[in-house]
Amino acid sequence: MRVPLTVAAVHQAIAEFNNLGRETFLRTYGFGTAKDYMLLVDGREYDSKAIVAVAHKYLPGDGRPLRHDELSGGVADAVRKLTELNFHVVRRSDRVDWTWDEHVLALELYFVNPASPPGKASAEVLALSQLLQHLGDRKGIERGETYRNANGVYMKMMNFRRFDPAFQAVGKVGLSQGNKLEEEVWVTFANDRQALARAAAAIRTAIDDVAVSVQDELYEAEEGGLILRLHLSRERNRALVQRKRDQARERHGLLVCEACDFDFSTAYGELGFGFIEVHHRKPVASLQPGDRTKLEDLALVCANCHRMLHRRNALLSVEDLRAIVGQPRRRLSSDAA
Repeated sequence: MRVPLTVAAVHQAIAEFNNLGRETFLRTYGFGTAKDYMLLVDGREYDSKAIVAVAHKYLPGDGRPLRHDELSGGVADAVRKLTELNFHVVRRSDRVDWTWDEHVLALELYFVNPASPPGKASAEVLALSQLLQHLGDRKGIERGETYRNANGVYMKMMNFRRFDPAFQAVGKVGLSQGNKLEEEVWVTFANDRQALARAAAAIRTAIDDVAVSVQDELYEAEEGGLILRLHLSRERNRALVQRKRDQARERHGLLVCEACDFDFSTAYGELGFGFIEVHHRKPVASLQPGDRTKLEDLALVCANCHRMLHRRNALLSVEDLRAIVGQPRRRLSSDAA
């Protein structure tokens, strides 16, 4: 009868894997590369079946590594043993990188109670898991059974502990590796919980808003793809956009960019007559439920300035951009040629 697998034995096998390197480790013990399930520890992936097999040699008594034909790499054997020990196992098909939006929602959940965040089986973790899976469905992701499951959501939430000063102060540094967006989202929102709450609320609204195309990659911003797309959907309100253009014509007789004074009709003649893009001055994350867009909330801008306004993680104001446009441009080395 085999001695039950232990957490310590698994970690010893992982240490040997790290010491030898993946290729040597697998060759030494007669294993091939895992085709499906991977053990995820501190941001690194390990071939789950091989790790479990080698871990057996570190068990008390006459332990020895198992041969590849003595163990299955599927959910009924190696994966089950690892998950029973609370290790995180993922399917290769489910290794879809977490986005900015998803990290924001995970951080919001972490701050429910940093000292003791909601557990894997909690209603909060399950609800976020279902929301992210719904988002994956909207994106058309062919997700496997572990895609954004409760265990994965919990692990992502706990990854933020490595940035939490409360845990660093007592010598608990958390996971040493992870997605780079974890730190970026932490730096952006850890000291501004109200902004975090607003951003998370906007993301949740965008996920459920059928008018927001979650697959539209025309605009990208660190601010968050879904927040930005919800913002853009408001800018595409045809009736409001037309009223803004009509207002500008009545007041000035022209449609010119409020940031750089570009006039499409001057540059393109009849083709450009009446054309201008409309920008929503207020970030969606700052809007309150029931807020209605007013004409003064909109600005007429050219396509170039519109992209610049959306370039940073916090929307740049039209006035700030106008100041930038008005500054002398740096001379490029190629200009001197």
